[in-house]
Amino acid sequence: MDSHLDSLFSHPLAQYAVVSKKPARRLVVFVHGWRGSAHETWGEFDSPPVDDWWGEADLLFVDYDSTHETVMATADRFRAHIGDFYPIPSPLLLQRGDVVVRHDAGRPYEELILVGHSLGGLVLRRALVDAVDEWRQDLYADARRPVLLDAILRLFSPASAGFQPRGRVGAARATPLWWFAEVFLSDGAYPDLKSNSLTIRLTRARTERYTTRKGRAVCLAASILWANPEKVVATERYRTDARSRTIDGTSHSTVCKPKPGYQAPYAFVRTGVVDEPSKR
Repeated sequence: MDSHLDSLFSHPLAQYAVVSKKPARRLVVFVHGWRGSAHETWGEFDSPPVDDWWGEADLLFVDYDSTHETVMATADRFRAHIGDFYPIPSPLLLQRGDVVVRHDAGRPYEELILVGHSLGGLVLRRALVDAVDEWRQDLYADARRPVLLDAILRLFSPASAGFQPRGRVGAARATPLWWFAEVFLSDGAYPDLKSNSLTIRLTRARTERYTTRKGRAVCLAASILWANPEKVVATERYRTDARSRTIDGTSHSTVCKPKPGYQAPYAFVRTGVVDEPSKR
């Protein structure tokens, strides 16, 4: 990583970042999915492309325990702590042991880009709509505008419409053994992933209500890149999302992982679109 350095630290929201050596204009925040981890899901982003856009980006990788935390709990912690990293770069990111990565700690970022995969997409949607909701309440009329309202939202195969397994997992779901599995999985975010869960229904209803009103919250309108075939989550967008495309030949777990011959995730995070939306 000639243009970036990795940074390890201790913080309630994240413990790892990839930091640009030159002044950064944007912060890109990555949120993994159910039973995932920051490194397992986003490890391929450790060495971003060598170009001006990525060269002026700091990358922050959020981690959380989806088997013990609900969507609301994770979203609430995200809202509570994102201000530690944006709009002013956190000193945690700019110090690597005794080495100072760069000397622009007081220079604010110009962009906040939120990137979610699977359950991480639902977590981000909930955090954003809660931020908008509270900002609109009279009780918060004199409060400072939430920094999350600056965000641009990019989602890889989000669980916005819930868990909808196909193939072998779908067949297993039809057996009596699945009942025992669901008992085991009843803690954390798993119940929120059911397609008829209150979390999914209210998050969608509130998001669509706010994005259709005059002066809509642009941060709520996601750009989405779906796997094809997608065998884990329901491929249903919100009617107020900015755009939605699929990538043939990818799976739920690989659609967000760039590698040689598959650079679409880099382009999608950067622009919200890909050059060839139907091909890998």
